[in-house]
Amino acid sequence: MDQVDFLNIGYIFISLLNLVEGVSVDPSNVPSYVAYLAGQILILGSALSVLILALIVYVRVQLTIVEHQGFHGHHEEAQAPHHEAQIEGTHKNQRWEHILSLAASPHEGDWRRAIIEADIMLGNLLTDKGYSGNTIGDQLRNANPLQFTTLDIAWQAHKVRNDIAHGGENYHLSERDTRATIANYARVFEEFGII
Repeated sequence: MDQVDFLNIGYIFISLLNLVEGVSVDPSNVPSYVAYLAGQILILGSALSVLILALIVYVRVQLTIVEHQGFHGHHEEAQAPHHEAQIEGTHKNQRWEHILSLAASPHEGDWRRAIIEADIMLGNLLTDKGYSGNTIGDQLRNANPLQFTTLDIAWQAHKVRNDIAHGGENYHLSERDTRATIANYARVFEEFGII
């Protein structure tokens, strides 16, 4: 089997011209300098395209890094006094403490209320942080996972709340599901430093 060790750029150019124009061009009628020039333009264009694509990818990665660092840097500065107060034990989120007491109750109705209250607290958090949307689901859809690392966990917790809201009394909520859902809300609230 013969091995091809060259690329005939002139032939490719003529084939492309035939395809675009729909006119047959005889390679013998095309001056050699035109074929050579077309080949050089094709090589230069390909190299330039690869360089521009690499530049676009690099800039996008750098923008994502800067956006992520900027968000968390601002968030840490804003939450620094809050964390110091928590370390000293002087600050407790009373609303969260109430939710935890409902979740610790032996009654399924209290468990439902705990999850619904936690979801309302999540909605307030998302609104306070500037996430847009008419519902919590819309706000979660519009959230950037680079700025909201517990986004999937928030979705899991919100889904349980939706099951409770849409299923009503027919939706059976176990103590285990309640503990897992409240733990998911806690992880989200801890990320944003409100508990």
